[in-house]
Amino acid sequence: ATPSSSSGSSASGAVSVNWLNCLASKRVIRSVCLALMALMGLWLLHNWFSSSQSMLGPVTWTKYKADAVPVAMATTAAARPTRPTNTTASELADPASLASRLAKSNLPACPEDPPGLLGNKIPVKSDPSLAPTWAELQSTLSYIRHGGCQPEHCVARQRVAIIVPYRNRDPHLRLLMSSLHPLLRRQQLDYRIFVVEQAGTTRFNRGLLFNIGFVESAKIFPAYCYIFHDVDLLPENDHNMYRCGANPRHLGAEISSFGYKLPYGAYFGGACALTAEQYRKMNGFPNIYFGWGAEDDDFGFRVAWAGYKVARYPPGIARYKMIKHNRDAHNEADPKRIKYLEQSKKRWKEDGLNSMQYNVIGVQDRQLVYFISVEISEEAIRRRAHLT
Repeated sequence: ATPSSSSGSSASGAVSVNWLNCLASKRVIRSVCLALMALMGLWLLHNWFSSSQSMLGPVTWTKYKADAVPVAMATTAAARPTRPTNTTASELADPASLASRLAKSNLPACPEDPPGLLGNKIPVKSDPSLAPTWAELQSTLSYIRHGGCQPEHCVARQRVAIIVPYRNRDPHLRLLMSSLHPLLRRQQLDYRIFVVEQAGTTRFNRGLLFNIGFVESAKIFPAYCYIFHDVDLLPENDHNMYRCGANPRHLGAEISSFGYKLPYGAYFGGACALTAEQYRKMNGFPNIYFGWGAEDDDFGFRVAWAGYKVARYPPGIARYKMIKHNRDAHNEADPKRIKYLEQSKKRWKEDGLNSMQYNVIGVQDRQLVYFISVEISEEAIRRRAHLT
């Protein structure tokens, strides 16, 4: 029993000696010291950051939710984002960019969710016989200059051009002006409305007029966002924001003439919002559709071919009242439009912004709207597209 006990005591002593030798080694001591110094540094950094936060206040982040439906309305100055940081030279050089406009102003950026929107309670008058006269409109909309206006107390988040193709629809245009100007003002946009009028008797070419409006309006009012808008559609909800997002947006998804339902999934007509970059990448609208129909579907196909997806607001937001009217005389549908549509994928990169043919007759600033009058030759356009 004694030898056994003596052996255990010797082993325990050896372990204790080895453990003490290990602690005494320079390597372990150096590691422990470094660990203690690191802990001390973290503690000091934490105390400094906490005191800095108490002096500077909480850190807040703002993000432009262009693809979100504005529901909660910002009402206080504290809720308004200030001018952006880390802007690039190219942003400052672009007169349509928010960074460039903020750099030239002492005002803050307008809130993401404009105060004062009425939602679906906006008044909509759609009877052409009751349309106000131009004189009445100028009196009621006295704040409009050069086809639009801009916010007085903040810098608009987007600079927007509204393009409206037009011919012989004066009562409809007056109804649209009486509806659209107050809505765009409530949305706190820096905007201008351009009506592109097709003169002469050539069959109406809606797609080409949109392309012309895109190019000609930029010479007067370089915009970031472009709204391609029919003259006979009156918005019924001002939460349907007339501004652009990461993808082309279909503003006219619910129209009264379709029972306020999307007629088919690929429908992309009535009113659409695209940035200048998106529109150029899609090569704009096709130019070859004269008469009624099919250019909308062709344009909708280009969204996917250019690598985008169609964005739409939830039901109840993108609602429009269509002004009732008969189809225009001498604007019959082209019987070959379905054939052109079937061939559109082969043609879209050559038929559009890069192949327009037109003559500008005149440009007039009529206070409430810019009028751009143009002439179009159907024969010349068909010949260029090898359709004759």
